[in-house]
Amino acid sequence: MEEPIIVVQPGERLLWSGRPRRVVPVGWEWCRLGAGSFLVAVIISFTGLYVLPVLVWLAIVCGPVAFRLRTTYRAVYAVTDQRVVVADRISGHTRRWMEVTTPVVTSLRGDGVGTLTFHPLFETVDILGFGLPKKNQPRPIALFAVPDVKRVYGLIVRALIAD
Repeated sequence: MEEPIIVVQPGERLLWSGRPRRVVPVGWEWCRLGAGSFLVAVIISFTGLYVLPVLVWLAIVCGPVAFRLRTTYRAVYAVTDQRVVVADRISGHTRRWMEVTTPVVTSLRGDGVGTLTFHPLFETVDILGFGLPKKNQPRPIALFAVPDVKRVYGLIVRALIAD
């Protein structure tokens, strides 16, 4: 377990920390790369232009995929008894954090790698007896490609129940 000392604050107890197991394009990212490559090939064959379609392909198709892969590769996750933290393992800066809640396993592969999602506690406004979420609520934090996600989930839930 890689302990990101930089994100653990005084008084917190580290429950789990780790990094994404394997960083590869997933699902729609493969479709995006394939469809973008096909469109660039069609444009080049019909127009004879090479530089502009390739630059557009790099900016629109590859850019977001490469950004996600880079940020996920550099991520380190830490779950303490008080917070969930996603930090950059190279610079040490905390990217996102929120108070810890019970996680949900949102995806699970056959090799035990999965995604843990922590949903924030929503503040609601009572309108005619209906609880509606306030504007600008924090988004859930998803820990992607967590190795042995069921064990990590159990560890976190047991620690939260014990506290």
